[in-house]
Parts: sequence; structure tokens; C-alpha cells
Amino acid sequence: MAEVSTAPQRDPDDERRRELKLTCMANLLSATEERVYFKDLESRFLFVSAGWLAAYAPGRSADELTGKTDFDVFSHQHAADAFADEQEIIQTGKPIAGQVERETYTGRPDAWVSTTKMPLLDRDGRIIGTFGISRDVTAQVSAERTLARQAAELSTQNEQLREMDRLKDEFIAAVSHELRTPLTSIIGYIELLEDEGADGPDIGQFAEAIGRNAEQLLRLVGDLLFLSRMRSGKLALELGVTNLAEAAAEAVAEARPDAQLKNVDVTLSVAAVPPFTADPGRISQLLGSLVSNAVKFTGDGGRVEVGIQVADDQAVITVADTGVGIPAADLERIFERFYRTAAATRQMVPGTGLGLAIAKGIVDAHRGTITVDSTEGRGSTFTVHLPLRPVPART
Repeated sequence: MAEVSTAPQRDPDDERRRELKLTCMANLLSATEERVYFKDLESRFLFVSAGWLAAYAPGRSADELTGKTDFDVFSHQHAADAFADEQEIIQTGKPIAGQVERETYTGRPDAWVSTTKMPLLDRDGRIIGTFGISRDVTAQVSAERTLARQAAELSTQNEQLREMDRLKDEFIAAVSHELRTPLTSIIGYIELLEDEGADGPDIGQFAEAIGRNAEQLLRLVGDLLFLSRMRSGKLALELGVTNLAEAAAEAVAEARPDAQLKNVDVTLSVAAVPPFTADPGRISQLLGSLVSNAVKFTGDGGRVEVGIQVADDQAVITVADTGVGIPAADLERIFERFYRTAAATRQMVPGTGLGLAIAKGIVDAHRGTITVDSTEGRGSTFTVHLPLRPVPART
């Protein structure tokens, strides 16, 4: 009796359709620019697309790579990372979708790729390998980073504008107060003069008070004009012979009355500094601002020490105090115009926030440097270095 075969007969039409599908897939992958690969369970290449070859193995063919692994194409580290991903997919069945990562095979720090890796399944749903598709997203990542950087810069600029508006508001309030106080005093003394008449016994005292307050107003106006010229680049120095020791002595003498009211001891230590070329008026203004500022921020019973010396062919000015000090957060901005520390605002220390900005402007105009060393609650030390420009010889 003839043996009858029980094996399922393949439908010729099914075979033709299956062969057509494979042919279509092969042609598609050979033409597409997408970087597509198929691998077996050992991460050996089954097929790679034309786009994959162009990107990763130019000059090689898909047939040449069949049976090979990433270790035959890429660096060891790149291949090891890819192998680890594929083995995890094979073990877990979970895909890696849309993972944006640096393209390490190129060695370029600015190359990025978006990769999707999936398990390769047979008709019964069993994992028989992996397949993946990747796309160069360097331009997209670069654009996103540029947009993020621009957004951050815009945010910073907006914050700076808001801060500048706040500082301007505080400055206007401070200047209004600084103007109102001497003006009120001047008006009051003028009214007293009118009451007593030109022959009154206190006319000299009243005139002195009016003059003192007028000078205060003049100084404030001068500060505003100085700041305006400094910002516009029109600040001009009136160079001449400058005696730093004399200027420091005058600044200390001017500050002593206010210091005595607070029982603040102001001392001056002067080493031999030769006369040099600078703007004497601005140097006096610089010293006066630093010393008066130190007295203003030093509490009762404190000390202010002013030092003048020469180091490395430069005149060195130091003004040290035992005052409230400057918080670390304020140190970077202490020389900005309008800026007042939180401590100054909190303790209602009078001022416009212009003094240190003007001091820095004077120092910069002389091509010098000014720095501050301070600890909150332990005082501050301002140090100025000025070039010792020689005095021109008389002819």
C-alpha cells in the first residue's frame, strides 16, 4: 500500500505573494535613505538599507556585511553599547523608541541621532532578532538648543530690565529724598532770614547753613552729570600733578566730623608716593567717596583705616572699615549704578547708589583697578591701584 504524505501542501500563490513581499521590501530598503538594519539573535547583520550603508559603511555592500556585527564596523565602545541595547530587547521584548543620543561613531561632539530599536518577530510571535531605524537629527537638536539658548538669554534680559526698572525706581526715590532734605533746609533758613531781616543776629549762621545745603545739592547734581558723561563716553580728565597724600589727608579731614558723631576712629597711614599725573579733582572725589562711604556704613565705636603706598610702580589706596560688610550676593554688583545693597535699604542708610559706580568710573578713566574684599558683619576693604604716570618735565 502506497504511503500517503500528510505534510501541508504549500499554495503556489502564497509562495509567489511571499516572494513578492520580500522583493518589494528588499527594493525599498535598498533605495531608502533611512538607516535600517535587521539582525539575528547574535546581533549579526541580516540586512542593511542603502541609507544605513551610506551613513555608517560607505563603500561596502549589504551582502558584504551579512553575518558580521557592529564590532566589524564601529569602534569597540559604540559596538558594545549597541550590542547591549539589542540583547536587552531580545531578553525583555521591550523596544527602545525615539531615543535621541550622541552619535558616538563619528567622534564629533555635535552629531546626534534618533534611534528606534524593536524585537524582530516570526509568524508565531517569537523573537528571532532585532531591527532598528535611525535618523540624523543633528540639525534639529542644534536648532532646539539655539532656541533654548535664545529663550534663556531673552529671559535673562527681561529679568535684567525688570531689575533695572526696580533700581531706577529706588534711585528716583533716593534722589528725591536727597534733593528734598537740603531744599527743605534752604527754604526754612530763607524764611528765618525773612523773619529776622537783614540785620538779624543769626544771619551769618543762616547763610552758612544755606551755603552748606546748596553745596550738597551741587554735589548731587555733579554726580548725576558725571554719571551721564561716563555712560555716554564723554568723560574727560583734566590731567595735572597729583599729590595723593594731600588728597587723602583732605578726604579724612572732611569725613572726621561725621565720624566723631558716631565715635568712629578714622586713621591715615601714608607711605612716600611721588607726585604723578592724574586728574587731581577726580582723585580727591574718589578718596572722599570711599572714605565717607566707609564712615557711613561703620557703626558706633568702629574704625576706618585709610592707607596710601606704592607697589609694583602703582599707587595703592586702601580704605578698610569694621562696618556692616557686604553680603556675598551683592559683591558682584556693588559697583553698578543705582545699586544699593539689601542691608543699606533695610537699615535705611542714606544714599543714591551712585558713589561706588562713580568711584569705579574715576578709576577706570585713569586705567586703574578697584576691588573689594568684604564679609557680611565684619567690614569691607576697598583697594585701588592707579598707574604712576610721570609728571611731564617743565620746559
